[in-house]
Amino acid sequence: MMDTTYSRKEIRKEIFALILPIIMENVFQVSASLVTVAMIGRLSPLDISAQGIVMRITETLNSLFRGVAIGSTVYIAKAYGAKSMDQCFKVFKQTLISAVPMAILFCSVLFALPTQFLRILTDSSELLTVGAGYMRLTVMGLPFVAIMALVTSAFQGHSNTKTPMMIAMLVNISNIVLGYVLIFGVGGIGGFGIYGAAALTMAQAIGAITGLVLLFKGPYKVFSAEQLKEKIFHYDWKCIKDVYSTGIPAAIENFFWQFSAIIMSRAILTYGEASFSAYQIGLQAESISGMATFGFGVAATTLSAKAIGMRDANLFRSYFKEDVWRCTVISIFTSLSLILMPGIFMSMMTNNADIQKIGIVYVFIMGFIQIPQNLSGILSKTLLASGYKNTP
Repeated sequence: MMDTTYSRKEIRKEIFALILPIIMENVFQVSASLVTVAMIGRLSPLDISAQGIVMRITETLNSLFRGVAIGSTVYIAKAYGAKSMDQCFKVFKQTLISAVPMAILFCSVLFALPTQFLRILTDSSELLTVGAGYMRLTVMGLPFVAIMALVTSAFQGHSNTKTPMMIAMLVNISNIVLGYVLIFGVGGIGGFGIYGAAALTMAQAIGAITGLVLLFKGPYKVFSAEQLKEKIFHYDWKCIKDVYSTGIPAAIENFFWQFSAIIMSRAILTYGEASFSAYQIGLQAESISGMATFGFGVAATTLSAKAIGMRDANLFRSYFKEDVWRCTVISIFTSLSLILMPGIFMSMMTNNADIQKIGIVYVFIMGFIQIPQNLSGILSKTLLASGYKNTP
């Protein structure tokens, strides 16, 4: 690899130019989920618990598509660093035509058999009934989740983080407006309660369609309309293997976290719906602090892969050092916010005093693991981008 010299100021400027839109994008993406949780948090503990057990299942599948998107980002960024634009499109297309049919398959299975999957978490007939209805509505968004993840990977692989941010803003606004109307009702229109949270699925569809259009049209497009004339469903199995050989280990890494959350959820549900509701809302409250540091993990993937594509070892090291340092500083502040203000976070998510009381303890404890948790994300993504696919 080459070994050139870069000033720390240049590196810092490039990193922050990349991660600030990523952070805002994550704020909007997480906010879409948080708004839904906060609105349902005004409903009953049964509704909160139903959403919680459904999220455990759907988030496990979402981790698969996020992992595949990481693989796509790595190979697109490498091709972009090597100035191979045709290869960038090839990676995106092959990942898209393989991941979306997979998402449709999972969607169909979960839609047909929701109760069978939810029994992994609970035996409560009342909770299963509400959860099954909610799951059927939310799983219809899985194909759109896959598309949005891959659209984001294409933009980020080209070092364009502003467009995904704008798409996430659109998704969040759509979810807030539709969610409020469908959950609580407005004017003479009655709300649908927890089932109105399917507004998120509608918002995801809007985001996926918008993202695909912006990839090929507009001032920030990364692919040309001419490339669409190529045969779409022509599979290049070597390209797919390369992407998935990086993406699947990343997905498995995420899956282990989701699997542990499923086990935790099963255990906490034995203490009753109030305790599980507090755990579920506490998780979402904790994610608020993670908004500020999420971008560093994405930056580690994109910039490391770009430096490798450029064959520049010194640039790779400079990116890594600055990423770790800045993430540590910000993590200190997010950690302190959870430790010192757990009540504020919980009050944002629910007005139920009993749930707040339990959740405050959870949020306080989780404040102490923010720094190692955030740094592990940078280390993991750097290893993946460097070709160490299985280590994380």
